[in-house]
Amino acid sequence: MIDLNYLESKTFPELKEIADELGIEFAKNISKQKLLDKIVEDDNETEGVVEGIKIVKKESVGELKKRMNKLIRCRVSSSSPHNKGRNGITKQVGNKHHVVGKYIPFNTIWHMQEPVYESLMGKTWRETKFKTDPTTGNKVPVVNVYPAYNIEILPQLTAKEIKDLAKDQSARGAIPSENELGNG
Repeated sequence: MIDLNYLESKTFPELKEIADELGIEFAKNISKQKLLDKIVEDDNETEGVVEGIKIVKKESVGELKKRMNKLIRCRVSSSSPHNKGRNGITKQVGNKHHVVGKYIPFNTIWHMQEPVYESLMGKTWRETKFKTDPTTGNKVPVVNVYPAYNIEILPQLTAKEIKDLAKDQSARGAIPSENELGNG
């Protein structure tokens, strides 16, 4: 049960903050009394039903960027005829705070950001074939929808595999050493 006297003693900006923490949606031009009513109504609806739920604070831009840059190790192949003859795809996904994306080669073990993965998983292509209706003799379209990409999720590299990869890349000269970086 919420303490109404406690809420009435709060300032209007503090009440807005409380409503935001509780996940209550309200108009920007709402009055203090209506906001109080919404908070009390929300408390009455959830009382006894929700227990032990931790209120999650709003995600900061830094946390959002970190979450969007989480890499997934995978192998992508295209099943869409639109990508025939291509070696890969470039995909960018973002919002007003951050954009992620890069070139993803087909049939190669690669790392891509999680939002790019989710976007590619939602892509489809449509195939239309015409079949003759036996009763009327007319051609009838039959439409099938298929996923555009086959994405195989692979386990992340272990610490030993990362060290082996670093040794291999260093031996091949694939990555410049610290000394070479300072000479440019």
